[in-house]
Amino acid sequence: MTIPGRIGKYEIRKEVGRGTMGIVYEAYDASLDRRVALKTISVAFAPTPEERQNFEKRFFAEARIAAALSHPGIVIVHDVGRDPESDLLYMALEFLEGRTLAQILREEPPLPWPDSLQIVKAVAEALDHAHSRSVVHRDIKPANIMILPNGQPKLMDFGIAHVESSTLTIAGQVFGTPLYMSPEQAQGEGMDGRTDLFSLGSVAYALLTRQTAFSGENTMKIIGRVVHAQPSPPSQVVRDLPEDIDYLVARALAKNVNDRYPTGRMLAEDAEDILAARPPRHRPDSKSPLPPDSPIRPTMPPPT
Repeated sequence: MTIPGRIGKYEIRKEVGRGTMGIVYEAYDASLDRRVALKTISVAFAPTPEERQNFEKRFFAEARIAAALSHPGIVIVHDVGRDPESDLLYMALEFLEGRTLAQILREEPPLPWPDSLQIVKAVAEALDHAHSRSVVHRDIKPANIMILPNGQPKLMDFGIAHVESSTLTIAGQVFGTPLYMSPEQAQGEGMDGRTDLFSLGSVAYALLTRQTAFSGENTMKIIGRVVHAQPSPPSQVVRDLPEDIDYLVARALAKNVNDRYPTGRMLAEDAEDILAARPPRHRPDSKSPLPPDSPIRPTMPPPT
């Protein structure tokens, strides 16, 4: 496929990735002398002008909200627009050097558990910032978390995940990977910030164990496990993990949203305590509302 020379005001240098609905390019903004990641969105799926117009309105509204976020753990949105020649919508983002968690999980040996938990803590802090401003990502997964050369994680695709999710749901397609979906998301129910924290719990499980929490032979089986199954505690998969990690992951992965961490800040604080070898400050007492079959219970059999 021929790479365009220009999209909007941006000079296209090379393709760097492909997403659900478009292509990401490395591009150059001559007016500000800076390199950007230009994520393009095709609206060819819209069968009518009205649907296309509604999608564009939603895209620009979500992108402007994302551009208002200011946190070191969230990629910066520089600009949004529509290219009149190609009819592509685009979002110009901070260009990041690094590797996604998806690449790291696929290609590198397991990280020491403190490094993995530090990543989870940093992502929870970034989510807390977004949620405090009523922005829910809805597609937290390893491919949307970039790890910079200094080890800092950056959340990508804020503002676009909701738009894509809404559109693909309308089109009757499966959005993203169900491996990191929350039960309410998999069942098409209402979502809030705790949806992102469930997905972060699934990411944490993969980082800590190198296994997915809800694996299955096909999409329907994966969704069934997301909705109904409890994964084995991480410390039963990797023997040297602190048992307090079982609690943190189990609370993030609670099926009932009211049993999860209410905020990313609380999850990050518990991760901080575990890293410092302290009891998690937000761990409830024996009257915990967590269900009896929660994976924090030590009586679960080891994985087979």
